[in-house]
Amino acid sequence: MQNLQSMAKVKFEDALKGLEDIIERLEKGDLSLDKTLSEYENGIKLYKQCIAMLENAEKKIQILMKDENGIFRTKNFEAGNNETDDSK
Repeated sequence: MQNLQSMAKVKFEDALKGLEDIIERLEKGDLSLDKTLSEYENGIKLYKQCIAMLENAEKKIQILMKDENGIFRTKNFEAGNNETDDSK
């Protein structure tokens, strides 16, 4: 089992692949109860790690927008913001 510090260094794609592998093993249904619980716990940890990485990435995204003077400015991305620029 990986410790929290080493899990923090895992790439998103690797964590997602690990989660997919766990789901596949759990769906087969041939694990013992102890192994099933262990896999489930590891899956929850990977899930939380993926969510944290996505939230962190979302905070870093900026949108390039044109202001009223035609000058491009950056604006922080806001989740759920569906504004579009129709002046393209």
